[in-house]
Amino acid sequence: MLIQPAIAIDLNTTEMKILLIDDHVSFCEGLIATLTNIRKDYQVEFDADAELVPQTLLARSDYDLFIIDLMMPGLGGIELIKYLNKGRNHTPIMVMSSVLDVAVVQELLGLGIIGYLPKSYSASEIVAAIEGCREGKIHIPAFYSQKKPSQTPGSKEDEDFALSAPTVDGVTLTRRQIEIISLMDKGFSNQEMADTLFIAKTTVKTHVRHLFKIFNVTNRINCLHEAKKAGLHLSV
Repeated sequence: MLIQPAIAIDLNTTEMKILLIDDHVSFCEGLIATLTNIRKDYQVEFDADAELVPQTLLARSDYDLFIIDLMMPGLGGIELIKYLNKGRNHTPIMVMSSVLDVAVVQELLGLGIIGYLPKSYSASEIVAAIEGCREGKIHIPAFYSQKKPSQTPGSKEDEDFALSAPTVDGVTLTRRQIEIISLMDKGFSNQEMADTLFIAKTTVKTHVRHLFKIFNVTNRINCLHEAKKAGLHLSV
């Protein structure tokens, strides 16, 4: 399922440079061969050593997209994404995993990923998801829209939030979206929200534009008006 809009993958050239981060070398080699055969404008590399990835990624800005495996030895995908967010990473992130858990997807969306790709996807489905994200959409797999998480990982507070998470026109808002709209209500700029939440400014833009779509508005004033009209309690 594709939800629109989120921040588009920032491309000034026709070629797209992608980095796969996955410890399964044979999987990466096969996927690279398949993707580059379908799309000649994709330049795909991979890194199988998650322990060395963080500093390397933060030191580079030439990738257009990171596709990160969720389950890796040592540093897992969620921990890596949190690390990148704290380091003000500006490269959009998609996650590819065999984990089909709606609570995990919800947590990752809260961290600002632009797409979740099940490893059962065909190459054409992966390409379609990437291209959708290039157009400014967020890719969410069908299984996520068919179920609601019974709880989110973490504290009792997280579980209580999952049970009482606000829903607008059938779309359940994430904790991060509530934080963003609450700071928006306080008059924070995108950069101020990024600094407060320790995430990248581009991640904030993703959430803001997604919220605009949810509330069917084009600016912050109307977004806040519709949020309060829907009964959201805006506080962080």
